[in-house]
Amino acid sequence: MVFQQSGEGELLLHNGTVHAPDIEMALLNARDVFARRPEAVAMWVVPADAIYTQTREELAVRKPVDTASGQPTDFFVFGKFSEQTQCSHIGEVHAASPQAAMRVAIEKYRGQDPLWWWVFPASAVVKSGAGEADSLFAPARAKTFKDQAEYPVVTMMRQLRSKGKLDKK
Repeated sequence: MVFQQSGEGELLLHNGTVHAPDIEMALLNARDVFARRPEAVAMWVVPADAIYTQTREELAVRKPVDTASGQPTDFFVFGKFSEQTQCSHIGEVHAASPQAAMRVAIEKYRGQDPLWWWVFPASAVVKSGAGEADSLFAPARAKTFKDQAEYPVVTMMRQLRSKGKLDKK
């Protein structure tokens, strides 16, 4: 799972997924796929199986039950607040398991009521570093081939339909 921060002080947002043989390659793949419009200053990747998720409906039926007795660790908390928005960073909690982290997050961020909650251990995250932003993301600014305006497909299709062929330039 790929999370991107578009600017300093902006929230981290879930941007999509990539496939890779390891987590470091996933960060590089994420940069190649997602570092374009909008610009990025930071990117995180997290293995999908490290994310514990609960929907509003699931939580209405039953609350997460903590069965683990491990050492407490830090968890990041994300929530999706409408069908039209991306999952965004809400905060952090300290807990011994993903289920406990979910329970603590719901209590700590009471009133936020997202459609679904995500929690994952901070140790599962691979992040781009602050000093890496220019080398990771600046080259994408000049890559016009990633700009859909560079591909006038709609215009060409209209020309084909109206004239039966492309205009010669």
